[in-house]
Amino acid sequence: MRIPLKVLNFILYSNLFISLCAAVLVWETYLLSGIPISLRLGGIVFFATLFVYNADSLVPYKFNQEVGMSARTEWIQKYRQELIFMCVASALCVVYLYWTALFELSFWFLLHLIVVAGLYSVAVIPEGDRYIPLRDIPFLKVFLIAYVWSAITVQLPLMEVDRDLFDTPNLILFLRRFLFIFSLTLVFDIRDVNKDKQTETVTFPTKWGVQNTKKLALAALFVFALLLPAGTAMHVRIALGLSAIGAAMVIWNAHENRSQYYFLILADGMMLVQFLLVWFLL
Repeated sequence: MRIPLKVLNFILYSNLFISLCAAVLVWETYLLSGIPISLRLGGIVFFATLFVYNADSLVPYKFNQEVGMSARTEWIQKYRQELIFMCVASALCVVYLYWTALFELSFWFLLHLIVVAGLYSVAVIPEGDRYIPLRDIPFLKVFLIAYVWSAITVQLPLMEVDRDLFDTPNLILFLRRFLFIFSLTLVFDIRDVNKDKQTETVTFPTKWGVQNTKKLALAALFVFALLLPAGTAMHVRIALGLSAIGAAMVIWNAHENRSQYYFLILADGMMLVQFLLVWFLL
């Protein structure tokens, strides 16, 4: 069954799909750690991601860059009011789910993630006679995204059940998630290489080229596939290995002239694929 283009654009451009990917990675952490799945924490992460990504897409910084507008940017401007409503609604859902939860999450841990997400596209960092957002600090963007996603999808579920975040298997799980997200984030730097050159944003592709960036992403995936605790069940190894192969194919075939759908469905979708593989083979 083919999804109508308007519906597909709404799912992708309103960040519903990427929010689903965040939620399922939380549930994947439960599966890999032998913890009962918490639908509530998955819901909190889903709505928090929906709020952060839509709020980020609406900041004036995104529209002040002197580059041509993409179809996604035009869609965001057209449906600005709807996105504002989604931001407010998703924020209210997060507050409700958090305050009615039976578990507690560290306020300071959440606060530092909120600060990083809030400053990601807001120009507050002084640079000469101007201010820039965190995302424009050379090479920092991919590390910030990988860290925040890993902290939210790995450490929050472990904190919910009072697991030691510095226990070796938990550290390995965090590092694996970081490497997987890091490799996929580099794909989006490849997508944006022409825009970043025009705005003089220093990223891995603008500094060292697209092919070298692909090699870095594949190297991260290779370490991800190898970095498993001793005694990991074979079906888990197969699931994670297959997800790495799928992500590697997406990375290798990525280039700056690919359709937006390639990145928003295939690259982001590798997170959903990994969860489904772990779920089915566990």
